[in-house]
Amino acid sequence: MKKNFLVATHGRLASGFQNSMAILADKGAELEVINAYLTNEDYTPIISNFIDSIEEGEQGIIFTDLFGGSVNQTVVAELIKQKNDQLFVISNSNLAIILSLVLTPENEVFTKQSINEAIEISQVRLVSTDLPTEETFF
Repeated sequence: MKKNFLVATHGRLASGFQNSMAILADKGAELEVINAYLTNEDYTPIISNFIDSIEEGEQGIIFTDLFGGSVNQTVVAELIKQKNDQLFVISNSNLAIILSLVLTPENEVFTKQSINEAIEISQVRLVSTDLPTEETFF
């Protein structure tokens, strides 16, 4: 099953994810990106076109940066118009979830359960890294 991916974020974060995907997995070209608010250009048509491009037998995932943020709200508003059960939205996205889902084998079908399992696995625990002192480093 063909899978289509859109990353829509504030600023250049989407392009950063795309660049990281290219470096880590040679999959940057698999992501369509929206770097919102860099200009006054309305990005809503790009979202609508992405949604409209999902054909029968395909699935689409839209990754957004902030749950409830303006980009996320625009995505949700466009999806409500379409009511397409072949599409999923993942908010508060990180590189781990994008890698996980983009690298999913093509023959695997996304379900709400498989998406939620991938999200759970991709949860990141933030940690503070203690740097060694000069005394312990040398």
